[in-house]
Amino acid sequence: MYLGRLRKHIIITITVTVTALCSVNAQQMGTAVSTFLEFPVSAHTAALGGNVTSFSGTDPMFAFNNPALLKSEVYNQIHLNYSVYMFHTGYGSAAYTTRFSDKDAFMVGFQGAFYGKMDSYDPSGNPIGTVSANDFALTATYSRWLNRYFSVGVTIKPVINSYGGYTSFSLGSDIGVMFHDSASLVNLAVTAQNFGGRLAGPEGVVMASKWMPLNVSIGLTKRLKKAPIAFNLTLQNLQTWKKYDSIGKMIGRKFIVGMDIMPLSEKFWVGLSYNFDRGLSLDNPTVLSLSGLSFGGGAKLYMFRLGVGIAFYSTASVTAHFSLSMDVNWFNQSKKVKL
Repeated sequence: MYLGRLRKHIIITITVTVTALCSVNAQQMGTAVSTFLEFPVSAHTAALGGNVTSFSGTDPMFAFNNPALLKSEVYNQIHLNYSVYMFHTGYGSAAYTTRFSDKDAFMVGFQGAFYGKMDSYDPSGNPIGTVSANDFALTATYSRWLNRYFSVGVTIKPVINSYGGYTSFSLGSDIGVMFHDSASLVNLAVTAQNFGGRLAGPEGVVMASKWMPLNVSIGLTKRLKKAPIAFNLTLQNLQTWKKYDSIGKMIGRKFIVGMDIMPLSEKFWVGLSYNFDRGLSLDNPTVLSLSGLSFGGGAKLYMFRLGVGIAFYSTASVTAHFSLSMDVNWFNQSKKVKL
């Protein structure tokens, strides 16, 4: 009977994965209307390259990359994150986790990008004040462990893009599957992120594409048995293969490699990664650039977890990511100790 159930779960996993991959051709992804959804949502995700879909810890913010990573043992937690970009711009995220059972987890979240204010002019060139530009997304994530090996998850996210007097509304989703082998300490995951597109937009405005920035990824994480180290490998944007000046560069852009130093207690973490697509896109032979490199660290202090991530997204600036999370369950534990 167990083999029969396992076979059923494997079939479900394959079906979800094939559906995600086959749906790509139907969407014909172009220039995205919501590229802010690709921004890292926490210091830890930023330190590991921004898109780790097979993370081996319990940090629920990685569920923004793969909803199957949301775990039921992490519940009643609040997570806040903010990133300082450049020229008075930034982006942030927030999340709250809960659970329905030992196998079913749920999280509500928020993502926002804030581009500051800018001067506005009428068609004749006369100034008419200032306008702001912002992107917002709400997320609802559900995950379930099917058995000791497989978990699946789905995220639904409405998105609002507001630029001055123009507003558009989109609806997207993420789906993910993860295989976990506790004996070999290996995680293998497949995800399709940002599957969806624009439902409503400003009249008379032609946009490059109505589709969200779809990203089909495969992730592999391997933890060492005798050391608190995990190695991450992600192949991203597998739905599209742009032609570059060499096959090696075309394939290389798919890779994100990283290393995480984190004990099983998760009382601290130190991460380092390199995003090849980011590094190659911003490569400049005349300027020394660290683009593509990310690193950071964090620690647990009582009921709080603090994290800082540093990433190089351009040759002109450094982006700092700050994260703070709070375990609400700590209050109940403190009451029990006093009693």
